[in-house]
Amino acid sequence: MGRRVMTRVVTASLLAGGCHAVVPSPVSPVSPVSPMSPVSPVSPGASAAPQSTPRQFEARGRFTVNRGTVSRSRGGYQAGAVNESAILVSGPGRLALTDPQVDKTGSSASNSESGFFGVNAAVLAQSGGSVAISGGSVTTDGAGASGLFAYGQTSTVSMTGGTIETSADYSHGASAADQGRTTLARVKVTTSGVHSAAVLAARGGGEVTMIGGELSTSGCLSAGAYSMGSVTCVGARVESEHAEGLVVDGASSLSAKDCVVRGAYGARIFRLGGRRQGPGVLTLEGGRLVAEKGDTFQVRATTGLITVRRGVRVRNRGRLLHVTRGARAALTVDGSALEGDVVTDGTSSATVELRGGARLTGRISRAALALDASSRWSVTEDSVVGALTGARIRGGGVENVAGNGHVVRYDPRLPENRGLGGRSYALAKGGHLLPGR
Repeated sequence: MGRRVMTRVVTASLLAGGCHAVVPSPVSPVSPVSPMSPVSPVSPGASAAPQSTPRQFEARGRFTVNRGTVSRSRGGYQAGAVNESAILVSGPGRLALTDPQVDKTGSSASNSESGFFGVNAAVLAQSGGSVAISGGSVTTDGAGASGLFAYGQTSTVSMTGGTIETSADYSHGASAADQGRTTLARVKVTTSGVHSAAVLAARGGGEVTMIGGELSTSGCLSAGAYSMGSVTCVGARVESEHAEGLVVDGASSLSAKDCVVRGAYGARIFRLGGRRQGPGVLTLEGGRLVAEKGDTFQVRATTGLITVRRGVRVRNRGRLLHVTRGARAALTVDGSALEGDVVTDGTSSATVELRGGARLTGRISRAALALDASSRWSVTEDSVVGALTGARIRGGGVENVAGNGHVVRYDPRLPENRGLGGRSYALAKGGHLLPGR
């Protein structure tokens, strides 16, 4: 199936790993912007700020249900026109499908419309409609053609087993927006276009749940799981070849339990202009998070609350935590051993709390550290902390900080450091804790 040729083509050069893409512009009075797309570290500043755009296109479908309950087994569902879904269910309609083959070709007239409202998605539930799919396949080939989309309060889409595959730009695998809910169980989701997250909780409190299954993206700026609402992944495998495995945008949340997450970058919390203000919340419990090319956690221009518990394992090619552009970050590590540096720029702040036998191995640059009695920091380079609380001092030495021959400086002026008395201390395994900035 060939991609629909749009009126205009903009060549975007995406700067990570020689990643290049040809991005079609929307053919509509709407500005050619995709507010659903992250500003990724692979191409700093590549996404323009979103614009508030009134709805201009009504959703249309080849197969529609708007009342009663309809059940069908097997069968094919196709759509190829602009802004046309293969399946459209509106409230109070209910549709149950077993082993369908859903194919959507043709691009949307506006990437804003497709990202905000689900226009041009292969399967769209809106206005309280409900779609339940068991097995089968959903395939799209067109810009702005997501696989599944639940739009609006009480609208739901679920899929158990089967596959979702999108191949063009701005085409997410499964999405929900404006309090819609999308649930996947043991589904394999694959996207290959630019700005095409495997799952997306879009604006207005969309909610996406992924239980088991696989999420995989190969396009630039395409995160594995992207949240502007609420995303929950349990026991899933998440892979992003050129972007972050996990993204939290604005006052949103993302939880991954017992998942294996692998991305060019690990997880990012930021706020694109116009998103809801408030902390972004990321929770990892069990499983692994691997950053193949950069940082494990990034927090940028917002407040990020990160909790890592129950034996999460991480690996990175950069820093453990990098906080920039006026951001504030709080990283709580409970019962996990993490490696990597904690770094803030001159405009930002961070606090790392270790508890429940947690271990941190790395350098700290301009961040606060709190330890409980069972936790330990192993220093790999000279470091500067702000507040240092929970240091276990005995006989002029600090027992729960292993200096390994390095110097750690703390700020004696901070009230939190009053217990250190402005004095110098020996660190376990060599090195010193010294007052000074």
